[in-house]
Amino acid sequence: MKKVAVMLANGFEEIEAITIIDILKRAGVQAKFVGLDADILTGAHGVKVHADTALDKISESEFDMIVLPGGLPGAQYLADSDRLKAVLKEFDLNGKFVAAICAAPMALAKAGVIKQSYTCYPGFETKVGKDGYISSQNVVKDGNIITSRGPATAMEFALELVRNLCGEQIYKDVKEGLLFVE
Repeated sequence: MKKVAVMLANGFEEIEAITIIDILKRAGVQAKFVGLDADILTGAHGVKVHADTALDKISESEFDMIVLPGGLPGAQYLADSDRLKAVLKEFDLNGKFVAAICAAPMALAKAGVIKQSYTCYPGFETKVGKDGYISSQNVVKDGNIITSRGPATAMEFALELVRNLCGEQIYKDVKEGLLFVE
């Protein structure tokens, strides 16, 4: 069974975090909310989520993928975490999937794992500070790095995570079950 760590910091974007973990679980993935520095985290719009575990208690070897939802100030907290930067580098070094949506690709840039092409919430490409921003795609995959634009693209992003983790058939099954139309 595939395992995914979905990182949360206070101020995370609720639509992104909940959509990602829900769709991964529909695909049979063992997805866990990992708290950056708290057990109970509050989203950007006041929704509280209880983390399954803490960043200090995980290792890269436990997971096949790490995903960073956006939202503010959550994405900034993720980007500023030295521990998370080290974890992201370890995932990348081992060729494991690293994914981020909305403002969170800036955390990938700070960790030095973003590749040639990426997308993010419009305007945050300046915080990513790297050429290769693609504004015309909702989801961009470059090697083991997967990025997406924002709340409205969360379902498409999560489905792409499923495709990369579980293969085309499970992707199609989950997509059809959700009545997702591109």
